[in-house]
Amino acid sequence: MEVEIKKISVVMCTYNGARFIREQLDSILNQTYPIYELIVQDDCSTDETVEIVKEYQVRFPQVDIKIYINEKNLGFNRNFLTAIQKAKGEYIAIADQDDI
Repeated sequence: MEVEIKKISVVMCTYNGARFIREQLDSILNQTYPIYELIVQDDCSTDETVEIVKEYQVRFPQVDIKIYINEKNLGFNRNFLTAIQKAKGEYIAIADQDDI
């Protein structure tokens, strides 16, 4: 019997998360269950957060890592709502930038 793999979208919102984001991305990308996509919604970071995520896009081309950068700071709730609306998976997992 073949097991159907459900499409999981992981949604992560970031804001000046360079200190923790590598460890969080490593954790997400090393799960045993494959993810369909990783959506990163950045809320106008002024540190290296966006550059780090772009590094992971290059290092993990087999994973659909999408990064979106807000034109203005939306705050925690609106940033997550914006990110969730972009998810295309059957299920959505929410992750903070520092959930390690």
